[in-house]
Amino acid sequence: MGFFEGVAAAVTKARDSAVTRLVLGWHASCVLAEDGRWGIGFVPDSMKEAHTARPAHTGEIVGAGLARLAGLLVSPFPQEFAAATAACAALFPFTGGGFSLDLAMTCARGDRVAVLGYDRDLLPFMRDWGWRVAVFDDRGRGPDCFPQEDFPRGAEEAEWVWLTPEALRDRWLLSITDTLGRKKGCFLQGPGLPALTELFAPLGVTHLVVPTQSGGAEEAETHIAAGGSPWHCDRLIWRVHPVGRLRTY
Repeated sequence: MGFFEGVAAAVTKARDSAVTRLVLGWHASCVLAEDGRWGIGFVPDSMKEAHTARPAHTGEIVGAGLARLAGLLVSPFPQEFAAATAACAALFPFTGGGFSLDLAMTCARGDRVAVLGYDRDLLPFMRDWGWRVAVFDDRGRGPDCFPQEDFPRGAEEAEWVWLTPEALRDRWLLSITDTLGRKKGCFLQGPGLPALTELFAPLGVTHLVVPTQSGGAEEAETHIAAGGSPWHCDRLIWRVHPVGRLRTY
C-alpha cells in the first residue's frame, strides 16, 4: 500500500466531524472542527505558484467535513492541498512526545544537509546550528543555493535531507525513497503532517518536524489568518518526532 492509499485508509477509520472554520492564510492554513479538534496545515509558496481559487475547488471545500477535506491530500492544487493538510493534522494529531527543535541541531552538526525548498524563516537556524546546508530551490540566492532540478544529485551527496510538505504535493518524496534509505536521516517538516509514522518510515523519513499548540487555538488561528508564519507564532511550539531508529555508520 502506498503512502496516499495508507492515509486514505486511515481516514475511513477516523472519527469524522463537521468543520466550523477553515482559514487559508499566506503561510499556513488551519481548520476548527465542530467537536473542538483543530489542525494547522501547509500552504504552498505563492512566490513559486500563483494562488488561484477555482470555483469548483471552493465549492468542494465549503461544507466538507474533516474526512472529506483530508481526502483532498492527493490534489496538486494549492487550495485543496492547504485544506487537506490542516484536516489531516486535526484527524491525526501528535499528542505529546518528541523533542525540542533545538536538540535537532546536534543530529547533523558538521554534516552536509540537502534542503529542498527555500524557507527564509528556517534557514538562518540551520546555518547557526553548524549544518553544511545546500538549498535546492529556483528562488534561492547565495553560494549555497542551487537549481531545484539538481536536488537528486545533492541528496545523493549529502548525509542528511530536509523536506517540506511540498515534497508530498509534487511527489518529490516518493521519487527519492531509495536515496533517503541510504542517508543518515531525513527530516520532513510540517505543518500539516498526520501522526501516521508507520506510513512515513517506508519512504525513508526518520524525523517529522511539526508545530504543537501551546495555549488557545484562537490566538494561533488569528496569527495565521493575518498572514503570519507558524514559525513566528508564540502559541505554537515546534517538536521533532522520530519515525524510526536512526541508522548508524
